[in-house]
Amino acid sequence: MQSNLIRAGNRLAEIMPSQVGAEATITRIGTINTVYDTGGYWTADVDMSGGTLMGLQMTTDCVGARAGDRCVVETYAKVAIVTGILARPGCGCSPLFEWSSTWSGTPWTEPDESGYLEKTATVTCGGLILCEVAAAISGTGEYSMAFDFLDANGERKAYWCSTSPQKNGGTLRWVASGSVRLPYGSYTVKLTTFHWGTVSIVGNDSSGNSLRWRDASLGVEGVSRYARLRMA
Repeated sequence: MQSNLIRAGNRLAEIMPSQVGAEATITRIGTINTVYDTGGYWTADVDMSGGTLMGLQMTTDCVGARAGDRCVVETYAKVAIVTGILARPGCGCSPLFEWSSTWSGTPWTEPDESGYLEKTATVTCGGLILCEVAAAISGTGEYSMAFDFLDANGERKAYWCSTSPQKNGGTLRWVASGSVRLPYGSYTVKLTTFHWGTVSIVGNDSSGNSLRWRDASLGVEGVSRYARLRMA
């Protein structure tokens, strides 16, 4: 209750006219404690100078801020706003969730309709979440990858999946992307794979430009499958 009152007070201060005068902008450094979705706006509680400033609104430069990030807080006419996040290795570019595999061969038959669980991770995020999956497949069937987002009670809050087009022979380097929208919070994310028919995972490079996916996180040798989540 007290936290809600403090945030409401900060919002009220924003809309109250301030006295005209030689107001100075004060810039300080703090640490993000918690991020909230407050009435459709990202707000943050920021630890600073032995206390916590609660319910500060953030600029678009702070989209993707997480607890523990060092931030820039600017105060003018008694209104404080988080205007930036201090850069650190991986800050702003690291995926929320990432998985890849160099394995190739014919997938085992999934134990049931729930599919084969590839990875489980705890992710703190909110807003629009971008999902991306990819697999190099051959055969005469279909292949599918799915993200499940569960809250602290195990209740499903979002689900996204994609299935490769049905094919007949040859190698398909299949990539799919989409998005889900979530309230800010902590989620258990599960990545699951499925297959139907005589699908195989292709691990080798083919002729021409049909190569395994490679980058700074996937490695110079490349991978045959990967999945990622990012904040939009």
